[in-house]
Amino acid sequence: MNIQENKEFIRRYNEEIWNGHDLEKAREYLGGDHIDESIEHVRQFLAAFPDVQVTIEDLIADGDKVVVRLLVSATNKGPFAGQPPTGKKVEFRSFRIYQISGGKIIDTWAMQDRLGLMEQLGLVQSAGGNVNWAAGEQD
Repeated sequence: MNIQENKEFIRRYNEEIWNGHDLEKAREYLGGDHIDESIEHVRQFLAAFPDVQVTIEDLIADGDKVVVRLLVSATNKGPFAGQPPTGKKVEFRSFRIYQISGGKIIDTWAMQDRLGLMEQLGLVQSAGGNVNWAAGEQD
């Protein structure tokens, strides 16, 4: 697949799997050694946040890799991180790099604002105040 096809492939993956909650289609997109692990990750997240929706804010491709910046919105309706559901609506950002080979996602690297998610759920307390990292100052 060329770069534009890779971008469209990842767009469809996010729409069908994350927004459409269609785990039956996951194997159409996933290849390599991490298929079951990836499906289980999505299954667990959907159990905790059954209304999850992702909005693609950026989609950048180079060669066999596609980088996605996502805004994730959901409501915590199931157990998460060993805690009972809070019923709270959350919104956080996630960055993912997908590697594609043979028309399948063969590897994924992800980073999300897990601390922000945990703060919104009330599972960790915010440090409070504003930090000016450049000046090394804190309110």
